[in-house]
Amino acid sequence: MRTRAGRSKLFISGTAVLLGCAVVASVLAWHAESGSAAPTRSVRAITVAPQTKKHTVVFGISDPGLINERAKVQAAQLAKMRSIGINSIRLDANWDWVQFGGPQSFDWTQLDQEIHAARAAKMSVDLVIDGCPPWAAPTGTSKDSAPQPASASQFATWAADVASRYAPLGVNDFEIWNEPNDTKFWQPKPSTAFYTTMLKDSFQAIRKVDKSAFIIAGGLAPVAGSGGSITAISFLRGMYQDGARPYFNAVALHPYSFPALPGTFESWSAWSQMSQTSPSIRSVMTQFKDSGKPIWITEFGAPSNGPSGVGAAGEAAELKAAIALSKSTRWIAALYVYTWQDTGTNARSDADWFGLINSKGQVKAAYKVVAKALGK
Repeated sequence: MRTRAGRSKLFISGTAVLLGCAVVASVLAWHAESGSAAPTRSVRAITVAPQTKKHTVVFGISDPGLINERAKVQAAQLAKMRSIGINSIRLDANWDWVQFGGPQSFDWTQLDQEIHAARAAKMSVDLVIDGCPPWAAPTGTSKDSAPQPASASQFATWAADVASRYAPLGVNDFEIWNEPNDTKFWQPKPSTAFYTTMLKDSFQAIRKVDKSAFIIAGGLAPVAGSGGSITAISFLRGMYQDGARPYFNAVALHPYSFPALPGTFESWSAWSQMSQTSPSIRSVMTQFKDSGKPIWITEFGAPSNGPSGVGAAGEAAELKAAIALSKSTRWIAALYVYTWQDTGTNARSDADWFGLINSKGQVKAAYKVVAKALGK
């Protein structure tokens, strides 16, 4: 018999592996698609644009593994995050975890504990509303690792359930899905039309229970347009063409750029593709008269080890550059580091090495750089 806690552990572990593999695969795909050679892994200087007026940036941690920790460990980790200037955390409200047993079966235990821990630590929460239990998936996809919902309105009911439960606790930022443009997180294949319908329905359902809710269009993955996946730029354009503009307050992106630094232009770099390429994320937003909305970077980081690892110093340099550029770029409103702790020590797996601390709890160079960059 599969327990709820056991299911969550297995799912999150798989998610972490998928994310790491997806990021590395995307970087390689960008190089292949653009015909450019991979840049060297040397640490390069960045140019930070001058700013005339400060703007507020939310600095957070994207931590899909926190839900598996015991309450005392959660409290200790969150307190440590706060001590280095992190003021927000990105967590999953996965439909499959809470309603795996059927539409009338709710088990909020793990998610409740996690949310209460974050709020007790005085952290704001970017709550990613995602996942789909087998009973709510389209025919033929129930065994997929990340099936899309069969019904946009049914998913919106789940979104409203989440908002109803956690908005009274001060959770008001809701990100609709994680990487809906990537086949690894939206199966059988991404669809801008269906995602836009789901976003619209979820926006309206959440706003009925929380009029002040801030709705974020799900963090777009840095993938090449192949194998069914859709590039972030093309997916965003498709969303606008399908009528998404009134139904979100910010665009979320995952602009991984390693081994290049965020401030180094590379046509394949998702960071460069935010505003420096043609077209870009910002140019699409401008085209559809939506440039007044901000971008939330809800995942960013680099592996310190593994086949595509940039080393401890390289990971630290990536985050230092990203923080500096976020502070100086007016349309960037949030930056969430992926992630808090390394998930393992496998030198053949990039996915194990994205943490600010290692798997034993020891701080890495990236931890010290983030603390300094955030003034702690």
